[in-house]
Amino acid sequence: MADLGLLPSIFARHAASFHTPWVAIAVSSAVTLGISFLAFDDIVATANFLYSLGTLLEFAAFLWLHTRLPGLKRPYHVPLPLPALAAMCAVPSAFLVYVCVVAGWRVFALAGALTPLGIGLHGAMRLCRSKKWLRFNTATAVGAAAEDGQGEKRTRRDTLRKQWLVGSFIPMAQHVNKSKYPTTDIFII
Repeated sequence: MADLGLLPSIFARHAASFHTPWVAIAVSSAVTLGISFLAFDDIVATANFLYSLGTLLEFAAFLWLHTRLPGLKRPYHVPLPLPALAAMCAVPSAFLVYVCVVAGWRVFALAGALTPLGIGLHGAMRLCRSKKWLRFNTATAVGAAAEDGQGEKRTRRDTLRKQWLVGSFIPMAQHVNKSKYPTTDIFII
């Protein structure tokens, strides 16, 4: 996320020997340690609850954008009328609402604390970016000669490795010699 500019660039620092994002791993480990007092069932239920809330929000945004901004340029278009789209979203939404309803009080309490925390952190990141209190990467993860948070030029191998970690698509014409792979146009890592 730091490579994409969503978190401060300090989270994108990589260890020299294994090229792993050690700051991000340390923070992730601290968060994991912080929730380790919960029972495993509560952790899984909370993760499912928060995932369900996020998915319901995505469905609502999908329907809202389809209704309010039908001419918006997007990478894909679902050629169905609004009632069909609502029906398409209704079945998974019913399962997601069920997950939310059967959650216990601990799950509601934890999700009730984590949701405002996430919203607050998002606002704090926006403030830090606008006031330039923290440095964020502005280059995209696809640029072969992009600069990382420490000002070093990435080599082609480092860029491919970072994109493998992100799970992104790499256009063959930009990064891989086409003569070695003549039958494909996109290389999926």
